[in-house]
Amino acid sequence: MYLFLLLVVSVVPGLLWLYYFYRQDRFDPEPKGLVLKLFFGSMLLVFPAGFIELFWRTPMAIARATGDLAALFVFSFFLIGLVEEGVKFLFLMATIYRHPALNEPVDGIIYGVTTGLGFAVLENLFYTQAMGFRVGLLRAVVACLAHAAFTGWGGLYLTRAKKSPKPLPVLLTGLAVAVFWHGLYDFLLFTNHPVMTLLAFLTIGVLILKLLDKMRSLVKTSPFRT
Repeated sequence: MYLFLLLVVSVVPGLLWLYYFYRQDRFDPEPKGLVLKLFFGSMLLVFPAGFIELFWRTPMAIARATGDLAALFVFSFFLIGLVEEGVKFLFLMATIYRHPALNEPVDGIIYGVTTGLGFAVLENLFYTQAMGFRVGLLRAVVACLAHAAFTGWGGLYLTRAKKSPKPLPVLLTGLAVAVFWHGLYDFLLFTNHPVMTLLAFLTIGVLILKLLDKMRSLVKTSPFRT
């Protein structure tokens, strides 16, 4: 029963969010097998990211306990943000960048959101197991949407890069965008101040609303629209 509840709280919300975002692409929906491959494959990215971050766990704990804002800034942007978005972006590149299914302006966002949600699901499972179902329920909304937003905005640049004569700067811009928002979100949370925490949550809300608005506008430019 415990395992069942753990999966319901941790995994099911991610799948529901995935279904919601997947449905935004109305004219040429992405192959379900490829989407699921990205979703479940990105869950495994938690392990290499966690392994790298493990070496800095003690310094991060000290920085949070002492309120060292400079150290928290570095850890947020150049460790957690860069590592987690870096492994997700590399996985996206290896899996779908040259795939023929990446053929609509909105597709990069769909695949980015999928990868972010997969990563968030396994991370949520570990947090729920360690800290309880109340934390799991909160993360089912906040953490899922946060990772979806970070990698979704980064994924936007995959489609742009594929059409660009100089794709590398465009790809690096996409990675930088994802790292920036991830780092900012973590930094606001790490300050451990109620106003900053609220600002972090509001940031995710704005990012998701803007992302959905961007998806709707890109869907209207689909070459498959009739």
